[in-house]
Amino acid sequence: MTLSDFGLFHFSGLRERLQAPGGSGLCLDRAEDFFLEGMAVYDMALRGYVSGTAKLRKEVAERRRVEEELRDITFELARQRDELDAEVQKRTAEIQFRAEELECKNRQLIQTNQDQSNFTYALSHDLKTPINTIHCFLDVLLEDFEGELPPDAAGIIRDLTGTAQRMRQLVDDVLDYSRVVGHQFTPEAVNLQEMVQQILQDIDSLVVSAQAKIHVGELPVIMGSPFQIRVLLTNLLANALKYRKEGQAAEVSVGCGPAESSGRVRLFVADRGPGIPVEMQQRIFELFKRLHRYEQHPGSGIGLALCKRVAENHGTVITVESEAGQGSCFSADLKLQEKKSE
Repeated sequence: MTLSDFGLFHFSGLRERLQAPGGSGLCLDRAEDFFLEGMAVYDMALRGYVSGTAKLRKEVAERRRVEEELRDITFELARQRDELDAEVQKRTAEIQFRAEELECKNRQLIQTNQDQSNFTYALSHDLKTPINTIHCFLDVLLEDFEGELPPDAAGIIRDLTGTAQRMRQLVDDVLDYSRVVGHQFTPEAVNLQEMVQQILQDIDSLVVSAQAKIHVGELPVIMGSPFQIRVLLTNLLANALKYRKEGQAAEVSVGCGPAESSGRVRLFVADRGPGIPVEMQQRIFELFKRLHRYEQHPGSGIGLALCKRVAENHGTVITVESEAGQGSCFSADLKLQEKKSE
């Protein structure tokens, strides 16, 4: 029996009493309406309570489910965070160990290079004295006894003099190379315009013998080692003057152009010589690599290796562009001097 049926059952008993003899019909109708309205309100309230309770229970169950899922997710995130922290600590320790190992090896490499440079310098310096002595003795023999010597003997002495000269040049070049390798420097302002003019004065005899036409463009002030930049330019200019087309005057251009990196300028030395074969354009920067025999073009094969080392010491590389019969252009990007703000 529902609540409504129960109420109607009791109302039917009340109705019988109100319909007894002497009862008022109007009172009966009003009582019936009031009772029915009351039962309807009570029934609606009871139904709302039951429905609301079920809904509330459902929401509580859903909330508990969500909270349980959140606890599981939080636990999983905490576990993953702990694993990640452990992995990060492990990797950090590995990186620190590798960094310390690299730093140690770098110090050893620097020390080895310094030791090698010092050894090369000492050895070359010690070799230079006896070579100079041999050269002087050979000159004295030719000067004092050339008229008394058989022609073959005089020729042999001249050959020995040339050999001693080549040995002296080689020792000088090795000394320059050892100084560049072991040279630690703080960048200074280098006026390229003034330096090129000084170098051309120093090699004036070579300029005259090559009947050279030298074109020097507007050159800026850069930052670097004055000693090393002088070595670089001296070798590039001397090569441009020596390696010229047979029977023709040398023509050399020195200038600067834009570099790919900001704050740098591209210094170049170009000639109109015989050019360099493609297969040799990288090998010429190796120690003692030469394109020609000494009799054709004297040299030690160290000059361009020196230029390569100077470029590396200044954080750049030296490159060559050349075509057979069209000359060669050597270039390196050097750091410009920063302009002071007024």
